Amino acid sequence: MTPLRTRLDDATADRRLLDHPFYKAWAAGTLTTEDLAHYAGQYWRQVEAFPSYLETIASRLPEGPTRAAVLANLGDERDDDHPGLWLDFAAALGSKRDAVEATPADPETQACVDAFTTACSEASPEFALGMLYGYESQTPAVAETKVVGLKEHYGIDGKGLTYFELHGELDVQHSAEMAEAIEALGGNSHDAAAGARAGAAAIWDLLDGVVRARGIC
Repeated sequence: MTPLRTRLDDATADRRLLDHPFYKAWAAGTLTTEDLAHYAGQYWRQVEAFPSYLETIASRLPEGPTRAAVLANLGDERDDDHPGLWLDFAAALGSKRDAVEATPADPETQACVDAFTTACSEASPEFALGMLYGYESQTPAVAETKVVGLKEHYGIDGKGLTYFELHGELDVQHSAEMAEAIEALGGNSHDAAAGARAGAAAIWDLLDGVVRARGIC
């Protein structure tokens, strides 16, 4: 039988986030600082909401290893103040923190947040956890590419990179734990794969929205 992580990764193959035109432009250094600042404001909505996704799905899980893994992930989000680190990145682009926090969500951004929120509150636990996996499993490679691009093309260093440097490490562990959590449920791997596909697609569509709004790529 194909291992669960392989099935989850296969489900996201057509939405490999590093293949998105926006991230390709980031790596190539062809985005403007204004493009990045717009992205920072939109993606803030996902960063801001992420702890609530974890909190919601954790509340639906029975006591045991699956719930413990989700709560550990939530603890990292809160203890390291990931939203605050994202605002440090935005500040390095010249954006004021209060302006980022007040950024109106583009339609694609709102759809992304709504998709994760609905999955974590209403879908099967396997689907919801798969959706989180489809997002977090791709973060380490994306974060590494972002760090290199920010240093080489945009002159950003120090606190402006901390969010990505941290997620480049933590989400290796988090995605592994998420897959283990799904297996511990002993539930529907088909739902989990469908969730992984949906999670990757939701982030892809958010990036499509940034591209549309900025007229890039």
